[in-house]
Amino acid sequence: MDKRVILAVVLSLIVLFFYPYFLTKFYPQQAAPVKTEAPQAGAPTALAPEAGKPVVPAVPEIKEQFITVETPLFKAMFSNAGGGVKSWELKKYKEAIEEKSPLVNAAEKVARMNSFKTQVTSNGVMETVIFQPSATNIVISENQTAELVLTGTTKTGLVVEKKYKFSADSYQFDTNVRIINQSAGSIEGKAETIVTASIAGKDATGYHQGPIIYTKKKLIRQDADEAQMSDTNKLKWVGLEDKYFLAAMIPPKDSNLGWLTEVISGSTSKASLQMPVNLAAGTQAVYSYSSFLGPKEYDRLVQQRIGLEDAIEFGWFDFIARPFLVVLNFFTKYMKNYGIAIIVLTVLIKILFYPLTKKSLTSMKEMQKMQPQLAAIKERYKNDKEKMNKELMDLYKRYKINPLGGCLPMVLQIPVFIGLYEVLYVAIELRHAPFYLWIHDLAAKDPYYITPLLMGATMFLQQKMTPSSMDPSQAKIMLFMPIIFTFMFLNFPAGLVLYWLVNNILSVAQQYYIYKAPAKA
Repeated sequence: MDKRVILAVVLSLIVLFFYPYFLTKFYPQQAAPVKTEAPQAGAPTALAPEAGKPVVPAVPEIKEQFITVETPLFKAMFSNAGGGVKSWELKKYKEAIEEKSPLVNAAEKVARMNSFKTQVTSNGVMETVIFQPSATNIVISENQTAELVLTGTTKTGLVVEKKYKFSADSYQFDTNVRIINQSAGSIEGKAETIVTASIAGKDATGYHQGPIIYTKKKLIRQDADEAQMSDTNKLKWVGLEDKYFLAAMIPPKDSNLGWLTEVISGSTSKASLQMPVNLAAGTQAVYSYSSFLGPKEYDRLVQQRIGLEDAIEFGWFDFIARPFLVVLNFFTKYMKNYGIAIIVLTVLIKILFYPLTKKSLTSMKEMQKMQPQLAAIKERYKNDKEKMNKELMDLYKRYKINPLGGCLPMVLQIPVFIGLYEVLYVAIELRHAPFYLWIHDLAAKDPYYITPLLMGATMFLQQKMTPSSMDPSQAKIMLFMPIIFTFMFLNFPAGLVLYWLVNNILSVAQQYYIYKAPAKA
């Protein structure tokens, strides 16, 4: 055996043998700390000193403890080290669609590393407060609320009381922080609540992840290359986000609490809410704010009335996507299926566009009848483009036909299509939402590609029924469009393909009705 290995083993045994003796000799056990009674709330308020002056309490040595809080919506675990979140399991959301898939832990998404902990800096010394909890297990039933009170003392003589208030029907919880200066002198510094996560920039699908700030003027999504942002006012809320989940801290209205967001090394993000601690001996200060940790459910975020719903990244077509989601959520309350809600929404859109569709199809049919005259003009003025265009426009005007009328319904469908696309990609309500038969997730692709193939077939049928004013060579090229669209839709969300499939079926029915109606007359 190598001599260095033997030497390492011998030294290790010596350390293990003499270590307990070393601790007893040089670090004797401390006496139990004197218990101090916490003063009542007020900001700032003078405290009555004992024996003529405030007494600095001894800092108790408290081992890390974990406190569980369970509601119908989540099961959380807090640490007494700063009162931070260690785990936050969402009971209504799983990581994957499989039955045995674990629940989503929001503390692994947007609030890692003991997030929501309280950290105090006083007289230049930064310290994570070690708290003593009022309870270690809290279970909240429907329509109930409960409180968790954490108390601790810093090495500089600040007594910190942190109180959480939870509600059974909300992912939002209220926080009250009371700081009491029981030292003999004044203390200056700050207390801050911190949220941290291993996210920054954009995710694989192009959606923002990292710091998000809502000032009183605008919403800011901090890029990965923006190292730090901060301010002392004009804040509605601040936090961290990914596509589906949000961790936010919400100060009271018109408060002057400071905030800071930071992207560290392009992979870790941090957001903090900062409270000034400038206390004379025997005084205290109280700060209150709310926090949110959970899914970006649109209706639930709207209920908070502070713009949390703007954290859902709908993109450029927000003005269409947002009402679509509201309508889909409304229909699903009664139909219990987002697939059926998408079909009903498609029917409503087709009814809304019916007058325009009818005018468009009629215009296309008239254009087809005019093909001989159009061909004659093009042939006669083939060497004079300006004259040919003038004659064509005169012909259209004479017969009151808009040559672009046939394209208008398709153009108007594009914003609708993109709006619904954004809803299916960013709305957590449709994440893992099942339809029927083989479609178990409307936000994922059709696993067997059945709906894209049916969509392509109905698109081909619709194209064959549509009157065309194109020359034969262009018409043949257009026959490839259903094939191109089919390949495009293979990996689109099943809900989006369902919308386009139902839209095609309704368009075929509309065309049949519009073209047959004049013949019967």
